[in-house]
Amino acid sequence: MMLAAHSRLTIPPETWFLLPLVSRFSVDRPLNPDEIDAAVSIITGHRRWPDMKISTQEFRGAVSQLTRPYLRDLVEVVYRWHMQAEGKVRWGDKTPPYIAILPELARMYPDSRFIHIIRDGHDVAKSVVNAEWADRWWHHNCQDWIRALDFHWRWMRSDIRDRILEVRYEKLVLETEATLKEICRFIDEEFEPGMLAWERQVDQLVPSRLMIFHLKLKQRIGPEGISRWKREMTARQIFYTEAFIGSYLRRLGYERHYASPLWRPVFALTRWLYRALASPALKGPVRAAGYLRRRIRARRGSAGCADSSSN
Repeated sequence: MMLAAHSRLTIPPETWFLLPLVSRFSVDRPLNPDEIDAAVSIITGHRRWPDMKISTQEFRGAVSQLTRPYLRDLVEVVYRWHMQAEGKVRWGDKTPPYIAILPELARMYPDSRFIHIIRDGHDVAKSVVNAEWADRWWHHNCQDWIRALDFHWRWMRSDIRDRILEVRYEKLVLETEATLKEICRFIDEEFEPGMLAWERQVDQLVPSRLMIFHLKLKQRIGPEGISRWKREMTARQIFYTEAFIGSYLRRLGYERHYASPLWRPVFALTRWLYRALASPALKGPVRAAGYLRRRIRARRGSAGCADSSSN
């Protein structure tokens, strides 16, 4: 939202369709007619396509005007449509899983820059729970975070490392203007004070069906968004989370509740038990035990109500 509030930058809703496109088509040569048709079908058939606000007919018409297009030319029709609609001159994309295809994107767009915002894994897990994407195993709520960091560190050892800017979420929240100025320098744009007033465009830029997950975008960010895990997570939730992401937190320099090396054998045992319980051979018995436990609790609850009514 901050970048999209810049007078020169547009960032449409998350596209997602680049993932299947780069896995199927070459990014280094023009597409043939059959490939163009297939790529257009993938884009317009994707569940995110309605978010682009472009009719399929209009998109196909624009693609038909391209001469021997590369994959980048075809998908850029979407971004250029948004640039024209908003009167902007540069575009960006904020689709989280694209971190897996940075080398392909770097070849598609040689002048591109990549910004990776990293947040405390504890708070990521808590945020996922609040967004109702939660898993019963707390560490599952950090799997995308772990995967993104693994890719990030891999790319930071590659020849595209100079095109990647690491930004800490906590710094963006606590030192917003200074951090935005750093980002603007990285992408060769002038900082604009209007970037600090991004809230006014939330309803316009976020698809209505996704607003339930982004309600806080309309709120001013502040220190209360930092280290929420200390206030909102139980000791048990913190333990399970740190058992699986503790090494990542340590490498990133984030605080850990169970930081003592004495916890490492316990964490190792916890991970081993999880893998054992998650194995296909035990999933059935574990589910059956859980069902039986819930039935027993329900019966006890019914009995308690009956006793209360009789009294």
